[in-house]
Amino acid sequence: MESKNRRPSEARSIIDSACSKRYVIAIMGFIGIANAYAMRSVLSVAITEMVEDIHKTVIDPNGCPGPVNMKNTTNPNAEFDWSETLQGHILSAFYYGYVLAQIPGGILAQRYGGKHVFGIGIFLTSVLTILTPIAARIGPAYLIGVRVLEGIGEGPTIPAMNALLAQWVPISERSRIGSFVYAGNMIGTIVAQSSAGYLLKITDDNWPLVFYLTGAVALIWYAFWNFLVYSSPNEHPTITDYELTFLERNLKGVNRNKNKLKSTPWLAMLSSGPMWGLMIGQIAHDWALFMINADLPKYMKSVMKFSIAETGVWSSMPHLLMWLFAILTGWLSDYLISNGKLEILQQRRLFSTIACIGPMLGTLAASYAGCDKLKVVVLFTIGMATMGFFYSSMKVNVMDLTPNYAGPAMAMVNGVGAVAGIVSPPLIGYLIPNNTLLEWRNVFWISGGVVIVANSIYLVLASTSIQWWNDPVPTTETDDGDTDL
Repeated sequence: MESKNRRPSEARSIIDSACSKRYVIAIMGFIGIANAYAMRSVLSVAITEMVEDIHKTVIDPNGCPGPVNMKNTTNPNAEFDWSETLQGHILSAFYYGYVLAQIPGGILAQRYGGKHVFGIGIFLTSVLTILTPIAARIGPAYLIGVRVLEGIGEGPTIPAMNALLAQWVPISERSRIGSFVYAGNMIGTIVAQSSAGYLLKITDDNWPLVFYLTGAVALIWYAFWNFLVYSSPNEHPTITDYELTFLERNLKGVNRNKNKLKSTPWLAMLSSGPMWGLMIGQIAHDWALFMINADLPKYMKSVMKFSIAETGVWSSMPHLLMWLFAILTGWLSDYLISNGKLEILQQRRLFSTIACIGPMLGTLAASYAGCDKLKVVVLFTIGMATMGFFYSSMKVNVMDLTPNYAGPAMAMVNGVGAVAGIVSPPLIGYLIPNNTLLEWRNVFWISGGVVIVANSIYLVLASTSIQWWNDPVPTTETDDGDTDL
């Protein structure tokens, strides 16, 4: 009799779980992040056909065989004669605005909720993406200006998403939902780079079309976002009582009454060892990721001599496997933690280290693989795939430290990490004046050194304790017993 009485309740819980609003938030967030990264990365493929080949007189003794580049034979419709250094500044311009908008974006997300801050940021970036061809044809200074504004539009997106997830995702699901949502950056990059290469091939290098389509897709997403997403469970008009009760019981450290929260404790954050560990660790990840996003297409075309269609497809392959690893390691993380195999802090440290060492080894090995195209693609792909471990470790670590101030805290972490996006493209442009294999190999060695040093600092300072400044009432409760620094 007792088992019969339980069945309706069990059936209802299964149905409620399947229809959970937090999963709708996760799916829409995933697509939104994908749009954001598609818009920022599409230029890295398009620019290979927008710009005339300025290395046609340079012979690389270690280079791979390919078509001889007499007067612009590989991209006859190229319109610009920008140097490698200028291209580096154009690619890095996005991150100037991106860094500047982090803190204001985090404050806005904390005050007004993640929904509108995230959505409006994507909307503004989509409009600017559509305007990119016009700006490029007016002049490089105008293109740089548009890219800076795009960075300002996207700057608040990660802090806003972090604030949104902190309000919706219980700690038992944090690794897998967090890694799923943030893995959208890989899908966005995959779609942008592969589709851009294909479109450029079938449209005879009609590169403006790439920007028009990418921006239009983001505008369509924004319409659905406004109707389906809410900043917190309490604001959602159709959430079930079952899910609302579940979240209220399982959202650890979240204060639902925003009026009782202190103003954002910026000084406390700046004096927090775990926060500094995260900020420096983020540099390691962003340096490797931005290098691959911005410059791998150029390496594939200039050094490996891939066609534009091949460049788009093969440059996106590392992101595809990285996405799969991010999803799988999210589930693995929650399994290891829930079953007592690893403490939260151990998991964060171990997975973040794998995410740093793997890409370094993969890119270096690829640079020593000669002109074997298959081997180079495989090594790049396997190396970058291990970066998927980052999304269930360091990427969600901010929510471990401060659920209440996840937005502003992520703004600090993401802002410092994004400095790598400002520094690396111009530096790489300076280091590869002739786009030779040996020049690129030096780039990979330097990048590996940056990644190892930054991750080592994170390992020393990392914590998963809720920090004392998270709540108006000091808390001594921790996740795994490690002490606050």
